[in-house]
Amino acid sequence: MYVFGGWDGKNYYNDVYVLDLEIMAWQRPECTGPAPTPRQGHASILIGNNLVIHGGFKLREAQLKTCGLNQGSHVQSSYLDDIRVLDTDTYIWSRLRISGLPPEARYGHSLSISGSDIIMFGGWTQSSGNRDKHVLKKEQCEYFQIWSTEEMCWKNGRYIGNPPT
Repeated sequence: MYVFGGWDGKNYYNDVYVLDLEIMAWQRPECTGPAPTPRQGHASILIGNNLVIHGGFKLREAQLKTCGLNQGSHVQSSYLDDIRVLDTDTYIWSRLRISGLPPEARYGHSLSISGSDIIMFGGWTQSSGNRDKHVLKKEQCEYFQIWSTEEMCWKNGRYIGNPPT
């Protein structure tokens, strides 16, 4: 089991821990490469020997205290949308670029595998809770997107019926 980053109520982290489930022993491997910034609320998924990290949230409280009336835009910039991959054989981080229209920066979402696709669902974004910006279109919505690993591009998810809101 792999555990990446998080928040303890005061500090954000970007460390990696591994729990060997056979002997129930923890280790903290040394990782190299362009690691993700410290964060909480990110989504992660293990694909083969690659741990994929997407999105998350990191509020920079020291900057928030000095930004005056511009706090709303500062909080909006705290949502993350990057993708990083950790090779769990070598413990080397790398960046991943995917074409297409990426999902809006978010945290609290999930990633799941469906065939050769990765499904991104849910989460909080800059426009979450804003009824004017949160518009459900027939057969697609902004909180359900598909990362086609064969084409290495993001696509809007399509569905039938009413999705959960």
